[in-house]
Amino acid sequence: MYSLKIFFLLISTALFTHAYSQQNRWTVKAGESIQQVLGDSVIYRYRQFLPGVVYYKDGRASRGSLNLNCITGEMEFIAPGKDTLSVANEISIYYITIQTDTFYFDKVFVELIHGNAAAKLGKVEIIKITDVQKEGAFGQMSSTGSIEAVASYYGGSQTYKLTEKSTVTVEKRTIFFIGNSENNFLPAVKKNIIKMFSRKSSSIESFIKENKIAISKEDDLVALIDFLGKT
Repeated sequence: MYSLKIFFLLISTALFTHAYSQQNRWTVKAGESIQQVLGDSVIYRYRQFLPGVVYYKDGRASRGSLNLNCITGEMEFIAPGKDTLSVANEISIYYITIQTDTFYFDKVFVELIHGNAAAKLGKVEIIKITDVQKEGAFGQMSSTGSIEAVASYYGGSQTYKLTEKSTVTVEKRTIFFIGNSENNFLPAVKKNIIKMFSRKSSSIESFIKENKIAISKEDDLVALIDFLGKT
């Protein structure tokens, strides 16, 4: 679980400028919690927990009410005692279905958008603190380039209020991922695509150039996936 959170933090800080489309932005003031301002309908992939199935690599399957937490990156379920818990031992999961949607796990849960036998396109929706404004002299607010002023803002099923005189900007963003036939996924940037499909690197380069493919656009990535499925 710890490694998942570390990976989730790394992709959220390092890859936004390459492969995201901004969706929403909120301001959280001192004394408020992120959950209070955003609400569960934003924090979670679905407005409510929905019937789903966890399929394991050893052939087992487990049914339950599932939802994906976009802050922690964890797949959660409603336990018999009505508690909200996170699905454990993610590395043993083959894939998860929630109604008609499919999620693969490769250090992070990736929701399938489009795919074929050779390649897949997926997405990860995350919520990230993008700016912290701390109150300084005479009550003036000044931006900082770090989130260190916020000691703790969310942890599993618990939420924490901002304890310092700070205003925090929070954004929900989508990162596209590309996957191969073995369900290995990497963020959809050109160097990762070339690395994952190295045997087709020349044809990929030509296809991107000739068709003016924008790696940051979903429709263009779908076209690339279709191309990879035919070559």
